[in-house]
Amino acid sequence: MHATFTDRITVGSTRRTADGYLVADAKVARTGVQEYLGSELGRPDMPVVRVYRPADEVFSDSTLRSFAHRPMTLEHPIQGHVDASNWKDLAIGHTGAEVVRDGEFVRVPLVLMDAAAITAYESGKRQLSMGYTAEVHFEAGTTPDGQHYDAVQRKIANNHLAMVDTARGGPQLHIDSAP
Repeated sequence: MHATFTDRITVGSTRRTADGYLVADAKVARTGVQEYLGSELGRPDMPVVRVYRPADEVFSDSTLRSFAHRPMTLEHPIQGHVDASNWKDLAIGHTGAEVVRDGEFVRVPLVLMDAAAITAYESGKRQLSMGYTAEVHFEAGTTPDGQHYDAVQRKIANNHLAMVDTARGGPQLHIDSAP
């Protein structure tokens, strides 16, 4: 007997599970300079603060560990952080454990489990933004690639990953479109 078999495979990093969840592997953070409003950093005297996120901070063991097992949210929560008291109301999925460096980026596996969030993804909301705490040291300087900065982030500790319209870290931080 001769039979022909065809298998369906997913090309790329995004797929749907049998349960309807959306699973992806995505860049969620990067090194380099990012712009913040001065008012966001307690410096209303500065309209914009260019904050440097050095590779040794972004890829430190403690920072990389803090990307794992984080709740995902649709937009950043108004109260700022996700914890045991509000997780059930805010979480739409979570990040996985296999956090890796990908050049200047951090890449993590993630799963969207909420139907409304998956619909938002299908409608084009695909960029990602980490919610985190960090020490901000106001010290001007220039990055190794020549960018000016006003402050440096240190001791980054991630709290959640938000699916947003526009990521502060740039459009490279996104969930790929489904194949």
